[in-house]
Amino acid sequence: MDRRQRFKKYDWLISKTQSILKHYSCPESCNASCCKNHIIDFHRKEYEKILKNVDKESVNILKSNAVKSELKGCYKAINAVEQCPLLINSKCRIYDNRPEACRTFPFVIYPDAEIGFGLTLLLCPMSVNIVRDYAQWYKAVNSIMHSQLTDLYEQYRNIDKNNDFCIEMKEQNLDSFIEFLERK
Repeated sequence: MDRRQRFKKYDWLISKTQSILKHYSCPESCNASCCKNHIIDFHRKEYEKILKNVDKESVNILKSNAVKSELKGCYKAINAVEQCPLLINSKCRIYDNRPEACRTFPFVIYPDAEIGFGLTLLLCPMSVNIVRDYAQWYKAVNSIMHSQLTDLYEQYRNIDKNNDFCIEMKEQNLDSFIEFLERK
């Protein structure tokens, strides 16, 4: 897969995740788990754009906490293992200018040598509802996957923090899953 095709696929996945996420919102019980236990990677243009569009204090926080990213294709990273330094009282200081990684959470688009990029859904209070609906969508498609996803939903539906858990979202399923959400 050449560079142009990779970018096209990446943009396509971003579009699909946004189409899914418009059907969900973070529940009141959310503890901002997306801003904890993660490394937030920035692409160069994104990082520079954020620095131009946020207040001076946020710029200082970003610059003092950003390190060179270890992820191929990314420029800077912030270690939010304890919590993102831009998170104050469970609210993001730069929410309107937050990076793409934050905009697409709980989805993670990751590089894959064979297919260009893959899509994973991390567990958080919102993604539990996505898993529930994904299981419901699978009911008409594959009864075994429906059963497995329903079991996962039952196991994690009372989640109160982010765990090391994820499910792979198959790209061939995304369009029909989005159609399912729109009919719901």
